[in-house]
Amino acid sequence: MLTYERYLALYARFAGEAGAGQPVEVTLDQLAEALFCSPRNVKLILRKLIDEGFVDWQAGRGRGNRSQLTFLHGYEAKLLEAARQLAATGEYKQAFELLGEHGGGTGARETFVAWLNGQFGYRKVRFGEDEGADMLSLPVYKPIVTLDPRNLYYAISAHMVKQIFDTLLLYDRETDKFTPSLAHAWSHDESGTEWTFHLRKGVQFHHGRELSAADVVYSLERLRGDYASGWFVRSVDSVEAVGQRTVRIALAKPNWLFPRFLCSPAMSIVPHDLAERDDEFWNRPVGTGPFRFEAWTADRFELRANPGYFKGRAHLDGVAIVTMPADTIAYSKSWEQLLMKDEAAVARPESDWEVMESVCNGCSMLTWNMRKEGPQRSAAFRQAAHLLVDRARLIRELGEDRLYPAAGFHPEERLALGPIRFDPDRAAGLLRESGYDGRPIVIGTYGLHEPDARWLQRELGSAGIAVEVRTGDHESVRERGMLGAVDALLYCVVFDEDDVSLIELYAQHGNFMREHLDGELLAWTEERIDAALGRRRPEDRARGLAEIERRLREEAHVLFLTHKKQNTFYNPHIKGVGLNSLGWIEFKDVWLDEDEPLAGSAG
Repeated sequence: MLTYERYLALYARFAGEAGAGQPVEVTLDQLAEALFCSPRNVKLILRKLIDEGFVDWQAGRGRGNRSQLTFLHGYEAKLLEAARQLAATGEYKQAFELLGEHGGGTGARETFVAWLNGQFGYRKVRFGEDEGADMLSLPVYKPIVTLDPRNLYYAISAHMVKQIFDTLLLYDRETDKFTPSLAHAWSHDESGTEWTFHLRKGVQFHHGRELSAADVVYSLERLRGDYASGWFVRSVDSVEAVGQRTVRIALAKPNWLFPRFLCSPAMSIVPHDLAERDDEFWNRPVGTGPFRFEAWTADRFELRANPGYFKGRAHLDGVAIVTMPADTIAYSKSWEQLLMKDEAAVARPESDWEVMESVCNGCSMLTWNMRKEGPQRSAAFRQAAHLLVDRARLIRELGEDRLYPAAGFHPEERLALGPIRFDPDRAAGLLRESGYDGRPIVIGTYGLHEPDARWLQRELGSAGIAVEVRTGDHESVRERGMLGAVDALLYCVVFDEDDVSLIELYAQHGNFMREHLDGELLAWTEERIDAALGRRRPEDRARGLAEIERRLREEAHVLFLTHKKQNTFYNPHIKGVGLNSLGWIEFKDVWLDEDEPLAGSAG
């Protein structure tokens, strides 16, 4: 790759208007200066460029005769060739860095992304020793931050954890029932404080050892502490192995939602023998799940099917997740368009393709930081901001995946809660009541949420509320210098298991919502959660949890914005495409009807 970069550097310096194919006069000293090397080294570099067919060189003969250098290839063509070679070896980050350094003033980046789009989707590829492996390659714009169940915050990381690991139980949203997974049977006492689980025989971790009760004990015990997933075991008194395949869990308080806790990716079961002795385990994790870990770099994550999976082998042979630069999303495919026949049809799928449209179970919203001094500490100020946001207009003006105005966390609540009030006149009165003095408020956000923050900046600013927007990324936004320093944070929540994910907002250490609640409200919230968990009937639990959301809404601790939609276009010959509660397709179930394969599927 260094040869390409040297060629591009020389071309940019000397080709000028002549371009490729036309000789230009140049000296060895000038070449050495351009490449930051000695005249002796530049001769070696020049020889390599000649041997590999990049340039032609005619040495000047005689006094006063200068040498002539001919660039044999166009600048943009060679730049794209270099980027594609990097992509072919999985070095996507380097490819985009190369394009960023050398592609200024050209359309190379857009052309490269268009080419890259054609590499995504369901394809037949060489995967290891398999010449015709079924591979699903998907682009994403949010990085996979961790594969450790103990530290899960984001849906993309949680989904990848689900591919590698399994949980004791599974929750079926359609039937509202629990189904066996690693545990084939379970029971509880009458108080809801003691739960016993019986493990399947013969379940193998990817490294070949059989699952045992000791793995369950270790996996739950390691969650204790101020970790993202520590709240799941807050009320666990003890976890005990009763024989090789039975586990008994004792709780300090009744928790009738405990089986649902055990379905969360955060409660995945890991092999104690590897995880407790190897600090590098989480960079190359081993589980019992439908896919085995294959590779993980800054820009590519690969999984390979687990042939001995106890619930049946995946139809796919492998999955590759490619992290694309966020600023390419305007002209890239999203992974939801993963199964298009060709990249030219992204915006207009063919009539025989199917579309899966769903409303994301969650919302975009803004939480006010009640642990920091500022105008947001005033309930009147927060109510004024709520009344100044015309959510219907926000949706019309920003469009894209924004679907409905949000009055609460869940899309179905919008009908029960009625129209969302937009009242600038009442807001003006509340601002005066709050004593707002014009001090700017700082709204923090990250990634794809920045347009919404800029929209709020403009709208609130026109009503007299000065707004500064501070942006970060998925990692920096959690740092105290960001999360604790802003007056409000704009982000999106997506719920996996409804009640569990709702509790997670308030109970998870590091969760944006929890970190912005003041001490009194947080203590009250935890009391409400414990009371709800002690109620056996689901409708009673739901009412208890609804009290928390109602108070947050009435006191305007949360400024709900929009509910979003998700469209997935796919070729009907690709089967098993369905979205799970995390908004992702279940990789294990995807397969190709080979009676009529995808056009261009060989690659």
